[in-house]
Amino acid sequence: MTQHRNMFDLDHNGIVGDWCFLAQDTKIAVRYGEDAFKQTVIIPISDTGSDIPPVWKWDGNKESPTITPSILVNSVPNWNPGWHGFLTAGKLITV
Repeated sequence: MTQHRNMFDLDHNGIVGDWCFLAQDTKIAVRYGEDAFKQTVIIPISDTGSDIPPVWKWDGNKESPTITPSILVNSVPNWNPGWHGFLTAGKLITV
């Protein structure tokens, strides 16, 4: 899995499991499916232990990030089948 420079790079060159940091490392975009437009999720993250939801805990590692808790993308009929899994040590793990 690979970190990309920005959302444009992720959309055009990314594959399943790739990611990029956004908004001064306060968000991470994760590609969880083949369709870059329909199967990329943007997640608010914090490495300071912020309690303000919804923020996923990020371990601060930009090369092989881990975020918790799991990522759940709800399915949308005729659009997206949904996805559930983890980004752990830079690897996307489907549940």
